[in-house]
Amino acid sequence: MDTPTRRRVHVTTLGCRLNQYDSEMLLTQLRSEGYVETPSAREADLVVVNTCAVTETAERKGRAAIRAALRQNPQTEVVATGCHAERAPEALLKSGASRILGNREKEQFLEFLNLDESIQIGGIHTATGWTDGTRIAGLGGRVRTFLKVQDGCSQHCTYCIVPQLRGAGRSLPIFDALERARVLIDCGVQEIVVTGVALGTYGFDWNERDALPQLLEALAELPGLRRLRLSSVEPWAVSERFLKTMAAHENICPHLHLPFQSGSDAVLRRMNRRYTVRQLRQIVETARGLRDDWGIGADVITGFPGETPENFAQTRNLLTELEISYLHVFPFSARPGTAATRLPDGVTQTESARRADKLRELSRALRGRFHDRQVGREGEVIAERRGAGKYLYGHARNYADVAIPRDRVEAGQVIHFRVERADADFLYAQPIV
Repeated sequence: MDTPTRRRVHVTTLGCRLNQYDSEMLLTQLRSEGYVETPSAREADLVVVNTCAVTETAERKGRAAIRAALRQNPQTEVVATGCHAERAPEALLKSGASRILGNREKEQFLEFLNLDESIQIGGIHTATGWTDGTRIAGLGGRVRTFLKVQDGCSQHCTYCIVPQLRGAGRSLPIFDALERARVLIDCGVQEIVVTGVALGTYGFDWNERDALPQLLEALAELPGLRRLRLSSVEPWAVSERFLKTMAAHENICPHLHLPFQSGSDAVLRRMNRRYTVRQLRQIVETARGLRDDWGIGADVITGFPGETPENFAQTRNLLTELEISYLHVFPFSARPGTAATRLPDGVTQTESARRADKLRELSRALRGRFHDRQVGREGEVIAERRGAGKYLYGHARNYADVAIPRDRVEAGQVIHFRVERADADFLYAQPIV
């Protein structure tokens, strides 16, 4: 008797960690129907491109991914989803996508595949309450995965298109988050990364402003959870209680990623960010007063309308003074329908890109200094991925990238290590037996 041929799928994910979660959710549904994942579009019967719309560059990458998949495999079916699919589905169809799926409809992906319609996009902008019913289980043997506890955003920063595409802020109840985390732990996950579109607003839709530290405490106490990490958290959510909760639990990673966006109060006001440079300083100083091994990253936008050379210098000086561990830098990209498109005193793209290059240079220097401070220290890493050379790679608890000789460890193994040397890319460590 012939064995039925299993359908093959390849998923390309662009953008934020929430998209990474959503892609795993789609794969979970497809695996339940017998699909197997392939490393490239070349072997796939179905290609899913999970797009991003946070910048114009991100949108271009989504369209390019569709075209690249079809060049590799002209017979494959391409489904485009994500925020670009919400904002401009016609552009994705023009690039070659067979069908378009909205963010809200991702959880009914299998039903969508059986429909005749080429586009399915619901009213995500009016969504209220939590609707994601998919459980991530199995996970293909992954030791580190995401737990989505929040979606949407109601903050309306002047540059941001996300509220238009993801809807109002919505939070997964703590009880349900714990239930999902238990499933992940039972599947062998060693590190859970708590994520959301605007994680700092977790619980705001219940009028609960202290829900995030409550969630962290409850998750940290789950039996069998080795490591708990947070994705990006808005500065307005980082209270003293929040930091004390993180510092009090050994399995909560000492890692903060904060979307500063600017180190200038004048620019922050134009962005409608609702915090000040003084508050940013206080967060970092309070955290380091509680423990000395934090990794602290920051997002920064350059060339925002009205950002003067003096404002940019204030940002550089703040990041240097606070010894931020690494930066994610984005030149300003005007998004349709956002308030920032109407602001005066625009900065040229050339100047915005020049400032971004300066901050990327600074980021490499800051990361190098952060890594140098780790030399001689001991820590713990989960070997997550194999490289082409002689190392296995993973993240330390403070998010530093660690390289371990591959002849000493196996992928998925939890390793205690001592750092022997470092550069701006990695901590080079040896296992402690």
